[in-house]
Amino acid sequence: MTVLAPDSRRAIPTIRAQTVGAGEAALLVSAILRDVAMHQSARPSDWRPLVLTEIEEVARECATANWDGHGAPAISERTRANAERFIFTLPAGLPQPSAGPTPRGHIALTWDFGPGRVLTISIGEADSVAYAGILGNGVRRHGVEPFRDDVAKVLVESIREVAGIS
Repeated sequence: MTVLAPDSRRAIPTIRAQTVGAGEAALLVSAILRDVAMHQSARPSDWRPLVLTEIEEVARECATANWDGHGAPAISERTRANAERFIFTLPAGLPQPSAGPTPRGHIALTWDFGPGRVLTISIGEADSVAYAGILGNGVRRHGVEPFRDDVAKVLVESIREVAGIS
């Protein structure tokens, strides 16, 4: 029997196989899944590993209270995990954001395409994310959306709009 289990630190899109059974079929499935995972991580268009590294650096550098010298709360492990989960939940084909800290102890993901085209999504410990942006042609959008198992449609549409993707 072959059991497929997501990596506990980084769920989706890469699935790792744990073979608890024996036999040619189990070994073949395990080898195929390993090859797929290696291929996915080797794709030059996959920016997720770069952003995950940024998120980890931000979380490490801002792990203690007052990291900014102005009383900012520490970025928690749960905030870091939520930001990583958010990255893996985004659909393929979106442009790469940059990650940074906020004075509220959140991690901000920002898509910046120059003056009048910027979107920031702020992720904290809650099961919701806040966002604000100027998406081009003076279109402004902001709000709070739930974040549980998927990214709200308005967020994906906003990322595409700020990037000029139809």
